[in-house]
Amino acid sequence: MDDYSQTDKFCSKCKNTGIVKEVNGQVHTCWDCLESGRLDNHSKDLPDHNLRL
Repeated sequence: MDDYSQTDKFCSKCKNTGIVKEVNGQVHTCWDCLESGRLDNHSKDLPDHNLRL
């Protein structure tokens, strides 16, 4: 498995967005980026939920 980094390689399928849009209009995850480990499944920008304990 190749070790990709966001700055090292450019994905021509998803253009580094992680989402591929097919000709028929369907969208899906870029499997090449997912397989290579380029996608981060943890959001760093969490919304403020205003919960109090």
